[in-house]
Formats: sequence, structure tokens, C-alpha cells
Amino acid sequence: MLVDTDVLIWSLRGHGKAAQYLDTLATFGLSVVTYMELVQGCRNKDEMSRLKKDLAARQATILPITEAFLSVP
Repeated sequence: MLVDTDVLIWSLRGHGKAAQYLDTLATFGLSVVTYMELVQGCRNKDEMSRLKKDLAARQATILPITEAFLSVP
């Protein structure tokens, strides 16, 4: 499952339904672009640490941009 930036932001901000949805997934992926959007939105080192810990705890996979990714219609 590829998860969008908004769902991850809502979860990190404590939105219960977003966190519950992510909890139902055994694991999920996010694009490197989504990851960079999340990193850019971190206001300090504590938020960055929390982001990394949350993604690691959820066993999220950061997916690179590949040629195959770019050719999806």
C-alpha cells in the first residue's frame, strides 16, 4: 500500500482515524518525494526524530523514483 503525505501528516499530528488506518496496515510504502515533504515540514530535530521513529515502528518502506515509476500513466 502506498500512503499519501496527508495521511501521514494527520497521523503524526495525532488525528485518531489516520493513526487507526495506518495501524490496520501490516506495512506500507511511501515515495521518496513524500518522505522529503515530511522531512521539510519538520520544524525541529525532535519532530524529525519522531518522524523517523514512527516510520520505523510501522516498518514503512521508502520507495525510490525509478524509470518504471515515471512511466505509469
